[in-house]
Amino acid sequence: MKKVTIIASILMILTIALAACAPTPAPTAEAPVVEATEAPVVEPTEPAAPVNANAADFTYVGEPDVVFDLNNWYAEVGVDAVVTIKNAGAVKVPDVMSGPLPMANEKYTIGFSVYYTVDEVGSMILESMQSAAEEAGVELLINDANYDQNAQNQAIEQWILQDVDGVILAPCDFTGVKTALDALEAAGIPVVTLNAPLAGTADAIVISDTVEQGAIAGALLENALLAAGTEMKGTIVYQTLPFVHPNAATRAKGFVDTFAKYPDITVVELTGISPEDHYTAFDGAIKAYPDMIGAWGLYSSATIGMLNAKLANNRDDILLSSVDQDKPILKGIYDGDVVGTAAYSSISPARWCMSEMVNLLNGAPIPGVVFYPNAEITADNVAEMFEYYYPGKTLQDYLDGKIQ
Repeated sequence: MKKVTIIASILMILTIALAACAPTPAPTAEAPVVEATEAPVVEPTEPAAPVNANAADFTYVGEPDVVFDLNNWYAEVGVDAVVTIKNAGAVKVPDVMSGPLPMANEKYTIGFSVYYTVDEVGSMILESMQSAAEEAGVELLINDANYDQNAQNQAIEQWILQDVDGVILAPCDFTGVKTALDALEAAGIPVVTLNAPLAGTADAIVISDTVEQGAIAGALLENALLAAGTEMKGTIVYQTLPFVHPNAATRAKGFVDTFAKYPDITVVELTGISPEDHYTAFDGAIKAYPDMIGAWGLYSSATIGMLNAKLANNRDDILLSSVDQDKPILKGIYDGDVVGTAAYSSISPARWCMSEMVNLLNGAPIPGVVFYPNAEITADNVAEMFEYYYPGKTLQDYLDGKIQ
């Protein structure tokens, strides 16, 4: 028993000695405290603002953020107008766009009412509007008002009931169209007008500088008279429409002003609508004014009627100028019976109207007024300009009776 106790004591002493010799364990490091950080807040990005697809072609007239004063523009030529344009800015544009028309963001339905399609200008505007609608991917509803403002108003009333997305309107009566414009405004339907109304509200207006057209036609006649050695005395007759038409009034202003510096020239105004009306009026004028030295057709129907009356009376001494580029007028220039014409594209305005409407519906900014350009056609460039205004056709083909 004593032996066991001694052994146990020895074992205890060895255990204590070994424990004393064992290395002291390193103190355990505490885990660093990581403070929680908030995740960065990512602000939602605004979608890019829509851009006008044809803005590269704009040359601004005045300040881009100022609404063009169309009413004052008309007042300067003696025309009363009370028109509200919703969008600021006025631009001049080229005849041919440098890029394509904008594509519609969705399937828009657009109504197009044109004043008249019997003459070549009206029919070409309609054809080019149909082509532009197809290119832009919109559905186009068409109304040919045939110079009947009531018919135009009724078509627009029907489109309002159909809830169309927009209306492009070439007015018949520039004052009477206010009824249609007011109805569209009340319905909240955007409207772009081809040619400017004299009353009402429009989102945008597409027009040419019609004062310049008259001035071009006046200069063509003036230069031809001077080149012919005329003494610049006698009567000049021009023919216009029998009702208030802003394009007619502004063209007349540009033309009449050309001859204001000649005290011995009297300028006489006659009116009509159809070529037959203008033929009859000019035939009477030829007999009433034996001192007539020159004449001007303010638009195509007037020129064609006057040209036919001039030829029927064998009055080659009466020099005739024009506005518009209908084929009979271009033939008259080629034949030497018309000294020249102030022309403008019948394709360009329709495309610019479609550009304004589709850009507007897509949410892109648009100018409130778009001025499309004019051109001068004389014997020097008539063949070239014929092909320009009638693509795929030639003046010679028309002279040979191969095209109408």
